[in-house]
Amino acid sequence: MGLLSSSTKKERTVAIFDIGSGSVGGAIARIPLDSNGMPTIIKGTRTEIAFRENLDFNTFLSDMLKALSNTAKILVESKVGAVDEIVCTLASPWYISETRTIKKSRSSSFVFTKRVADEMLDKEATSFNEIYNKKYGGTQNSPEVIEHHIVGVLLNGYPVKEPLGKRTRSVEMNIVMSLSPKACLDQMREIFTQTFHNKNISFSSFILSSYIAVRDKYVSPTSYFLIDIGSEITDVAIVSNDVLKASLSFPYGKNTLFRQICNNQGIQLRDAQELYGLWSTKTLEKGAKEKVEPLFNSIKETWGKALEKSIRTLPHTLHLPSTVFLTADPDIAEWFSEIICNENYIQSISGGQKCMVVSLQGPEFLNMCNFKEGFCDPFLMIEAIALMRKI
Repeated sequence: MGLLSSSTKKERTVAIFDIGSGSVGGAIARIPLDSNGMPTIIKGTRTEIAFRENLDFNTFLSDMLKALSNTAKILVESKVGAVDEIVCTLASPWYISETRTIKKSRSSSFVFTKRVADEMLDKEATSFNEIYNKKYGGTQNSPEVIEHHIVGVLLNGYPVKEPLGKRTRSVEMNIVMSLSPKACLDQMREIFTQTFHNKNISFSSFILSSYIAVRDKYVSPTSYFLIDIGSEITDVAIVSNDVLKASLSFPYGKNTLFRQICNNQGIQLRDAQELYGLWSTKTLEKGAKEKVEPLFNSIKETWGKALEKSIRTLPHTLHLPSTVFLTADPDIAEWFSEIICNENYIQSISGGQKCMVVSLQGPEFLNMCNFKEGFCDPFLMIEAIALMRKI
């Protein structure tokens, strides 16, 4: 449950959508009221976004919307019943996110209530929106705030897990705020409304969902990186003492890998995928391996250096952890885990501590989310778990 949650809602049927840079996932889930219960995904599906040799954002957006429409139609045609609401989780590049700290203090003590928290959040959300509207206002990229979620509360300088109703002289709230282009959100809403005939639609970010799911599943460590390798973009977040402190991204993902192989070898996507599969599983013949080894070493170095450069931009006041929770498609997860563990990257800037990577696949979450049929999609499971905790 959220830090300030006081929901009295019953179990609901929710359509969950996971919009990434390479595919669109969808699920129908039952979300229980009881915080000790588990969400159940009763139908799941995923549609690939068309691969393009040259990335153009308008074409990319059109391809994503087609995949979203197809995923929505599959869910409706499964005839598992009407949904009460639609929750759409966005990965990069469909949103931007910031972590912020807001403070309030008085000379005399006061009771920290939900009203006090809401007033602080609303004020910060208004300021956040104004900054980005001034930057993008009047264009098709005019933004809309899609979430502002509290990830930590300090009263009188001390972290408190259940802060409501307690007296204090000072409050410090760590929050995550995300926004997305309104034009893009409106096109998604139109698809949902036409397909489900339901206007109860909300949006959130995948980085926040993965933070909530990992925080609730793993008691330790309390400080770690979250890395999500999408098809076009890699997102990186740092969690310190169970609080999401910062997030950033860089433009390199699974499709970037395949484009490099295609361009270097002069081959088509299918052949590039086959070559990568043979390389990553160490089943290439010796001669072929020697021929492409420089290419794959170059790819490793390109992505690894981009990761290192991004991490170096984090605030110097943050202690860099050595544990990484990784979300990535199964075919690339192990190979990128090896890159992350390379001593030249995270290990070189985290005090020399040996890096440990935990790859988050579907079975990892079966004790937190039921999946009734098909492949245990980790992204949809993470989002179902996070949705239940945020209610």
